[in-house]
Amino acid sequence: MAITDELREWCKDRFFMANGWQEIHAIADRIDVEHEAACAEAYGNGVMSVPIALDESAWVELPKDADGEYIHIGDVMENIVCPPVHREVTGVGAECFYGWDEGNGRYSLFGANCYRHHHAPTVEDVLLDLLEEHSDPTCDATPSELAEKYAAKLRLAEGVE
Repeated sequence: MAITDELREWCKDRFFMANGWQEIHAIADRIDVEHEAACAEAYGNGVMSVPIALDESAWVELPKDADGEYIHIGDVMENIVCPPVHREVTGVGAECFYGWDEGNGRYSLFGANCYRHHHAPTVEDVLLDLLEEHSDPTCDATPSELAEKYAAKLRLAEGVE
C-alpha cells in the first residue's frame, strides 16, 4: 500500500475535517502524479527501481553500453566484434545485462561495455557503406557486383522483399 493510499484511508473516517478530506485526496493525487513523473525522469536518466526483497526495492544506476548509452530492459544490443550478435535485454545488473544466449540455449550475463545498441540500418547507412567500400583501394569487386550487393541491402533497409 502506498503512503498516499494510507493517507486517503486515514482521512476517510475523520468527521471533524468536514469537507477537508477532499483537499487531502487532491494533495494525495498530486503526490502520486509527482512521484510517477520523478520515477519516469530517473528511468530516462539511467536509473531504475529493482526489487531487492519481497516488499522492498532500491534505485540503481543502469549499465552503459560501449558508446556510453544506458541499457534498459527490452533494448536490443549487438556485440562489437564480428560477426555481430543481437540480444534482447531481459534484465540489468552492475555494468552487465542479461539476455538469451542462443549458443548455450540459456539466459546468460553479458558485459555491457562489449555491446552497443542495435539500430536497423537506414538507406543512408547502406549508401555510406557502398561509397566507403567503393573508395577502398583494396576492393576488388566490380561496380556491377557492388551495385548488386548494395541493392539487396537497400531493399532490406526499406523493408521491401
